[in-house]
Amino acid sequence: MGSQWTAASRPPRAGRMSIPRTAILATLLGAAACATHLGPSGAPGEADISPKLLPFVFYESGSELFTGVDGRAAQYVKEGEIVPLGLGLANLSTGSLTLNRESFVLECEDGSRYPLVALSEFNRDYKRSRTDARLADTFRQALNARFASYAFRSWRLFPFKGEVSAKIDEIELARRQWTHTYLYFPWPATGVHGKEFVLLVTVKQIPETLVVRFTLK
Repeated sequence: MGSQWTAASRPPRAGRMSIPRTAILATLLGAAACATHLGPSGAPGEADISPKLLPFVFYESGSELFTGVDGRAAQYVKEGEIVPLGLGLANLSTGSLTLNRESFVLECEDGSRYPLVALSEFNRDYKRSRTDARLADTFRQALNARFASYAFRSWRLFPFKGEVSAKIDEIELARRQWTHTYLYFPWPATGVHGKEFVLLVTVKQIPETLVVRFTLK
């Protein structure tokens, strides 16, 4: 598969890399359903894809945060639909970590970046959220086993229809806490299936942007 990323542009594979947050904020100031070409943060390529926890789950684990991305539900989406990504987080640091809706950006092979869809768009157009929740069982079980000594913290960025009161836009993960939620992104112009992606994660207490490099079937 061709890629516009080059080997020279790749950073060393790790759980984090330095990406100016101003670049990501520029994306978020645009329309949520539109991509802004900001240039690639570094191509995955097979050698740089994040390791797998499960067949559909890729992860990075540094000294401060474990981040897992589950593409199991995304394999069922059809062209033009909203893209679901399961997300697992665990606070490995000695203090609290704060994340919110603006913490996550999806980067495509061509460098286009997408923020999360608006909740109103999700409620209007997406019909599979309860199915997604069932497809998350295996990932949640793996997280529960890996972080058995941690406390679970519920986080619902995109509640089911009729559960607006359950929406939590921001979470503060205390030391030794983990959570699971779903992220929903617009359908990328370059498509989804058989593609490589980067999830960019910004955390209030961490100066650098964390990345997980993954593929979707």
